[in-house]
Amino acid sequence: MSHLLRIGRVLNTHGIAGELKIDAVTDFPSQRFAKKTELMIGREKLIVKSSRPFKKFWLLQLLDHENINLVEKYKGQDIFIEDDQQLELAEGEYLVSQIIGLQVIDEQGNTIGQVTDSFHTGANDVWTIKKVTGKEILIPYIDEVVKKVDLKQAVITVSLLEGLDEN
Repeated sequence: MSHLLRIGRVLNTHGIAGELKIDAVTDFPSQRFAKKTELMIGREKLIVKSSRPFKKFWLLQLLDHENINLVEKYKGQDIFIEDDQQLELAEGEYLVSQIIGLQVIDEQGNTIGQVTDSFHTGANDVWTIKKVTGKEILIPYIDEVVKKVDLKQAVITVSLLEGLDEN
């Protein structure tokens, strides 16, 4: 059974030729919105005719939808791909969807909490951990902190450097 992965959201139309202004939530927008790529918006399977970066967003034109009147209905809708369209990642690279929800433990096996979010700072990713106490801490995804990610066991082992967990 195939699952859908959210890769963006249609913010608005752009011009009269049917372009859509997209807020991309993928690290790979040039691949995800490449010509001839199949996407899902709502329950419709659609094919990308063209795409291009535009300020902090992407402009996307769909095949056979080259008119503003044909694309207005997509405003505010999420854009998905099927999970079998995932890109191969290098060793030590993970999709946000693989990390969210994983249990976080220290090197002694004590439960710290669960990953609830991930964001990129420019230098590295940062993971939000909701501790068992209910408080949140932020940990950088760097070798000194994240010691092991075990997707099969759904566990991340970390070494909290001084100052990361100020109780």
